[in-house]
Amino acid sequence: MSSLSIFCMGYKKRVWATLLFLVSWIVGFGNGVAGQREGFLLIMDAPTQPASTWAWELLRNSRRMETVIGVLQASFSLPRPLTFRFGEGEGPVYDPQRVEITIPYPFIADIAHLLSEHPAPTAVHSEQTDTLDVVEWVVYHELAHAFVDLYNLPVLGREEDAADALATLLAIELVEDGGRMALTAADLLARVAANAKNTPNASFWNEHTVDQQRFSQVVCWVYGSDTTTFAPLANSGTIPHQRAQRCPDAFSTMAQGWWRLLDRYIKPA
Repeated sequence: MSSLSIFCMGYKKRVWATLLFLVSWIVGFGNGVAGQREGFLLIMDAPTQPASTWAWELLRNSRRMETVIGVLQASFSLPRPLTFRFGEGEGPVYDPQRVEITIPYPFIADIAHLLSEHPAPTAVHSEQTDTLDVVEWVVYHELAHAFVDLYNLPVLGREEDAADALATLLAIELVEDGGRMALTAADLLARVAANAKNTPNASFWNEHTVDQQRFSQVVCWVYGSDTTTFAPLANSGTIPHQRAQRCPDAFSTMAQGWWRLLDRYIKPA
């Protein structure tokens, strides 16, 4: 049985595993909020800058990250504990020496600011929900870097492109309405590209693909994962017709590649 089938068949079991995980969650206030001591760990440092308080409170009140960690804990086995730390500093980034993913509060605030500058005219979710969606997609993106390190996975091509692919795949497979989540993240990439007044030569030396192309890749994968649900992407011309025809194969190839690499590390449903 394929890893993708295992994920689909085990969805309800993972939901219950997540609920049990949350029931047993150990919460400590003061310096931060920490999860269990093995597997996937979550730490939310108390903000040291007034500007970071909003992001800290958003995460605490939503409990979104506790849910994310619970699903990951129920889905993947790790050779070493992996920490997700929310706090101050630069990032987001995966640190292989510390085996730690850092997501800074100022980065979360920047996401909210970009989303508020040009709200979608037909938005059905709040700005806070969209912000959390982008943060979750970024968490999966950084998780891809952690998987490459911890599982010693081969990467052909840019690792950043592979990380975008896994972030989109995990959103689609692990999250209800996860395709929409990935599209929210893609939309933010498009806004970043649109806000760039110039494209300096340095952009082409960056380890990331340029933001407009990252947007196009994510949108194509989402559409390819479910051409019925996401038909408006093709019908509206967001995806050119010829490209839309190839998106299902693009998604299938990407998904099969990642599941093949991760198969041995997926917990039984």
